[in-house]
Amino acid sequence: MPYRSVNRFTAAMLHDKEYQMWPDARLLGQLRLDDRKAFEILYHKYSSKLFYAAYNLFRDKDVCEDLVQELFIDLWTKRNQLNITSLEAYLKVAIRHRVLFYLRTKKASVDLAVIETLVEKYSADSKLFQDDITHLLEDGVAQLPEKCRQIFTLSRKEYLSNKEIATRLNISIKTVENQITIALRYLRTGLTDYLPSVVALVLLHMFGK
Repeated sequence: MPYRSVNRFTAAMLHDKEYQMWPDARLLGQLRLDDRKAFEILYHKYSSKLFYAAYNLFRDKDVCEDLVQELFIDLWTKRNQLNITSLEAYLKVAIRHRVLFYLRTKKASVDLAVIETLVEKYSADSKLFQDDITHLLEDGVAQLPEKCRQIFTLSRKEYLSNKEIATRLNISIKTVENQITIALRYLRTGLTDYLPSVVALVLLHMFGK
C-alpha cells in the first residue's frame, strides 16, 4: 500500500475513534448537519440493545430487525428537525411505541416466560405491579379447563418435564404439549392490558437504570 494511502487510512481510523468518544449530544449535533458518520456511530451504539429489547418480548427476529431499521430510518429522515435532549430516552420511547403498535395491530403475542422472569427479577421496586401481574396469571390459570390447569400447574409450579407429567397422568406427551400450548395462549390474551408496563420493564432491564 503506498505511503500516502496508508496515511489516509490511518487518518480515517483515528477519525472513527474520535467520533466514538464523542457524547451523544455532540453526535446529535453532527447528525442535524447531515453527518453520516455520526449517524453510523449512534446506530452501532444503540441498534443491538433496541433489537434485543424487542426480541425479548416476541421471538420474531425478522420483525424485530425491521422495527429497529424503521426507527433509525425515521431518525435519519427527521435529523434536521430533531429536538432531542437525551437520545437514549428518545430511543426507549420510540422502540416502545413501535413494539406496542406491532403487538396490537398484528395481534402478536408476548413471550409469557419473559413476563414471568421480569416479574421475578426486575419489578422488585414495583410491588403493586408485581402483585397485579401475579394475580392476573393466577386468575387465568384458575379459569383453565381442569385437565389443562392440572397439566400447566405440574409444569410451571412443580417443574415436572412433559414426560414426567405424561407418566403421572397416564396420557401421551403430545397431549401434555398441546394442553400447555393452549394454557399459554389463553394466559397471553389476558395480559394485553399490561403490555405497556411489560415493554417498559424490558427496556429498563436492557438499557439499565
